[in-house]
Amino acid sequence: MKYIPALDGVRALAILLVLVYHWFPEGQGINVMPNGPIGVTLFFVLSGYLISNILMEQQTLGSFARSFKNFVARRALRIFPIYFLLLGLLWVLNRFSVVLNTDFYLHPGYYWSYLVNYWIEVNRNWADALSPYWSLSVEEQFYLIWPFFMLLLSIRYRSFFLWFMVVFGVLFRYYSIHVLGGQGVSMLSCVDTFAWGALLAHYNRAGKSMEFGRWVKRLSIPIVFCFLMLCVMHHDGDLVRQLFFRSFTSMVSVGLLYYALQDGILARCFAVSPLCLIGQMSYGLYLYHMVVPDLFFQLASRLGIPVPELPFQLVPIAVLGLTAYLSYRLIERPIQSLKRYF
Repeated sequence: MKYIPALDGVRALAILLVLVYHWFPEGQGINVMPNGPIGVTLFFVLSGYLISNILMEQQTLGSFARSFKNFVARRALRIFPIYFLLLGLLWVLNRFSVVLNTDFYLHPGYYWSYLVNYWIEVNRNWADALSPYWSLSVEEQFYLIWPFFMLLLSIRYRSFFLWFMVVFGVLFRYYSIHVLGGQGVSMLSCVDTFAWGALLAHYNRAGKSMEFGRWVKRLSIPIVFCFLMLCVMHHDGDLVRQLFFRSFTSMVSVGLLYYALQDGILARCFAVSPLCLIGQMSYGLYLYHMVVPDLFFQLASRLGIPVPELPFQLVPIAVLGLTAYLSYRLIERPIQSLKRYF
């Protein structure tokens, strides 16, 4: 699989939507749209595309055991180091009374074991500074389950399975929210978003990219219209939004990915260097964005260091950007170089 710079640009768009959602007044100005849920869904669709593409490639190269081992090892090298490093840092700082508003200190097991989404389903504490990690838990659970289907299913049955997952995700969301009284943040409640990305990968590999693209062009206007109506005309408590917001956001995301993969103006816009760099740092940006600025202000206050009050969240953005860049250059890239052994 060759490197496609535009996909890093798509990652950049997703993380920027999340930052806007969490750092600016909700429902006002640039945050009038549900940017956070849109960004997270875009991340899920992109993961579904990339991970499924990788697994389909692995399926042709060797046995299931070897392919699964290599996949899990490479994912662990990408995901685990800075995640566990950050949790360890929070645990140490807690001993010095530098704390965040989070359940991590009382219920650390959910955070260490990537079960934050389950904990959110139970206690609904969205004020938790680490509550955005629910999506990281969903991704990790997806990484553990998805290979069994992508590596073991034949091409003949793969499309049936993926379309079934598209429908199953909507049905399970209804069951999760209206029968179990949950928040809809379990992996199965999000599985259709991954399946939409996987469908793009499947049809590209099956040589049906042009046919898939024709459907993208034919349906783009009604899909975007429905997406905007769900964002603007319906609130979070509406059944239609609970069931279909992720569906239509996923379809818009698939269209975005399709054009990002083509040689065109959108792909060239996404491939500009600043966006690519933000995309490469997107995991660190997501991991740190609710934690590092808070810790910075606490430590600056304790040390008596004055912090200027600048508009547009410039200080948190600068602190977060520097942290994510150093993390990417000094920790993530060196560790990712070990992927060559798998």
